[in-house]
Amino acid sequence: MLFCAALAAIGMSWGAMRPTPAYLKRATVYQIVLRNFTRDGNFRAAAEMLDHVRAVGVDAVYLTPFVEMDRDMDRAGWSPRQIASGFGSPKNPYRISDYDKIDPEYGTDADFKAFNDRAHALGMKVYMDLVYLHCGPNNVLKDRFPDAFQRNADGTVKTTYWHFPYVNFASKGVRKYLIDSMLHWMRLGCDGFRCDVGDAVPIDFWVEAVTACQKVNPELVMINEGTKPEWLEKAFDACYAWPFGKTIRLAMNPKGLGQPMKAATLAERMDAVRAYEAKLPADALMFCYLDNHDTAADDGENRFDRVQPVAAGNAAFVLTFLRRGLPLIFNGNEIADNSLNSFFGPVEHPARAARTVDWARALQPAGQKRLALVRTLVKMRHEDPIWSEGAMDWVTDGEAQGVVAFVRTLGARRVLVAANLTASPAAFTPGALKPMPRAKRLLAEGFEVRADGTCSVEPYGFAALEL
Repeated sequence: MLFCAALAAIGMSWGAMRPTPAYLKRATVYQIVLRNFTRDGNFRAAAEMLDHVRAVGVDAVYLTPFVEMDRDMDRAGWSPRQIASGFGSPKNPYRISDYDKIDPEYGTDADFKAFNDRAHALGMKVYMDLVYLHCGPNNVLKDRFPDAFQRNADGTVKTTYWHFPYVNFASKGVRKYLIDSMLHWMRLGCDGFRCDVGDAVPIDFWVEAVTACQKVNPELVMINEGTKPEWLEKAFDACYAWPFGKTIRLAMNPKGLGQPMKAATLAERMDAVRAYEAKLPADALMFCYLDNHDTAADDGENRFDRVQPVAAGNAAFVLTFLRRGLPLIFNGNEIADNSLNSFFGPVEHPARAARTVDWARALQPAGQKRLALVRTLVKMRHEDPIWSEGAMDWVTDGEAQGVVAFVRTLGARRVLVAANLTASPAAFTPGALKPMPRAKRLLAEGFEVRADGTCSVEPYGFAALEL
C-alpha cells in the first residue's frame, strides 16, 4: 500500500520555512574529519585531496570541529567515549577551549582560507561544525564573561551527559561572542554551519545568529543535528534523518546493535520513520547518512563497510541518495573504506595513523564499484529534478521481507526505488503500481520485474525503475 503523501501536509501547520539556497535541494555533502581524512591530518593535506572529492561530484564539504581543543587532563571532564577510545588524550574536537582559533594540530587561519579557496575554485561550498551547546572547562568564555556557564542551584557549573559545561545563552555577552565567531569564520570563506545538538540550543539564539550571518551571505546554509520542526522552520535549512538512518543500520545489524532485525520489526520502525517525517514541513530537507563521525567510530557502532558486505552499503546508498533529503558521504564511504575510525586520536598519537582512510581501497574492485555507484547517484541528483523536486510516497508491501521502497513523482513521471536490506532473496508486488518488465531502468542490480508485476530482488539488490 502507498503511504499517503498527504500526511506530509501536517507539517505545513508550522508555517513557511526559511528560504533555502536553490542548489541545496540537489546537493550532496561530503564530511571530512581532518584526523581521519589523511595521514598528515591537517588542512594542507586535506586541500590536496579536494580534487578527488570534487571528482565524486559533491557540492559541499562539511568539516568536523577544528578549533582549539581544551587540554585539561582531569578525566572527570572527559566524555565517556573519549575515555573509552584508549588514546588518553584531553584533545576532543567537541570539547572546545577557543572558538576563534584553529587548533595548531590542523594548521593556521591561512591554511583554512587556502583550503576554502581551493574548494571554491573547484565549485564546492565549505561548511563547518559549530559546537555551541557545551564547551571545555577552560574555554575563553570563562574569563571573558562571569555568566558564561549555566549553574546548578548550589552554584556549581552545570554539565552535560558528556561532562562538559553548558554554555549560558542567557548571557548577552556570550551570545554576541558566538555570533561574532560565526562571522569571523565566514570572512575566511565558510559558507555554512552544521550545528551540533542544535535542538538543545535556544531557537531565539539561532534566529539572531542567522539574521546576522545572512546579512553577510544571503545563501548561508544551516544544518541542524536535531529534529525539531520549529528549529527547521525558523533558522535551519536541513535537519538530521535520525530515525531513517538508525533503521537502515539496524536492519543490517551493525556491530553492537544486537541480532538482525526481524521483518516485522523493520515494518514497525519504518512506520515510526514515516510518522516522524510527516511532522516536518512538507519541503523539509533531511540530512541522510550511511555513516557519520559518531556511527563510524570504533568506540561507537563502527563504520558500515567494516561490519557489512560492500553490497549492503551499495543498497543502503541507493535509498539514502534517492529518497527525499540531503545525502551525506562520510570520508571514505565513496570507496567502501573499512579501516578503523575514531576522531579522538590526536595527530601526534602513534595509533592515530591506523585510523585514517585507506585510500588504496580506491584501487580495489570493491572500492571501484562503490565509487562508480556513488558518482552515478550524485549525477542522477544533479541532472534529474525528480530527485530534488518530486513528491515521495512510501511503498510498504516489501517490508515484511526486508525491502524498503518508495515512489518519487514529478508531473506524470513516477519512479519506483527499492532495495533489499537483507542477505536473503525477496519477492513483492508494490501495491497497485504494477511495474512491467519494460519499465525503464535508471539504476538496477539484482532486481527483476516479472510479467505479473512481481518484483524479485536478490540479497542487497536494488533498482530505480521509471514506470
